Amino acid sequence: MRNNYLLDADETILDFVRSSRESFAWAMAEAGLGKLAADYEKFRAVNDALWKEYERGEVTKAKLVVERFSRFFAAEGAEADAAAVNQLYFGRLCSTGYLLSGAEEFLQALRVRGKIFLITNGTPAAQYGRLDALGIRSYFDGIFVSDEIGFAKPDLRFFEYVFAHAPADRDNSIVIGDSLTSDIAGANNAGLPCVLYAPNGAPKSAEAADYVAHSYLQILEILDSLR
Repeated sequence: MRNNYLLDADETILDFVRSSRESFAWAMAEAGLGKLAADYEKFRAVNDALWKEYERGEVTKAKLVVERFSRFFAAEGAEADAAAVNQLYFGRLCSTGYLLSGAEEFLQALRVRGKIFLITNGTPAAQYGRLDALGIRSYFDGIFVSDEIGFAKPDLRFFEYVFAHAPADRDNSIVIGDSLTSDIAGANNAGLPCVLYAPNGAPKSAEAADYVAHSYLQILEILDSLR
């Protein structure tokens, strides 16, 4: 029976893109760079690339959060204090929480079926801040953030830490997440079954996932088939 759910946060249940877009526009305006507020997708591409570097262990979180703005400003030919702008952005992000459509009902359905452990590479202040803004911490039997563990998904040591500190039985656990490079690769490294949440269609290399779901209902159907 797979009834211990290791659940990713951003873009699996939390609408990180909405929070990030709003926080970016606000930070640009506060920094006197309003003309760049419409360039979120360019910033997002830089930010996503750096998170992939973080997953591969090529950059630290402390460097990532400033470097994303340094690279963005360099590409746009703008002069600004990247560290100061990141503080503006991050401060706003920590209190700007949104759930993806249907996510709370999904959490309620999961809660009936078993235990939920949130597993995330996000920064603690941002993750806890948004969870508290949404008032949803009570859904989780444990919350595991890479910065607090010392290892990030997909590192096997991240998952070893989870099982050493959570009331979760490895044999009854399954990973659910939207990222092939962190969630699915992490599950593969840990020898755990996994569900790729792909509401916009399965990406290339989706075969690395044991199951692919395009909706929360499909995830629940998969989980019920394993009970």
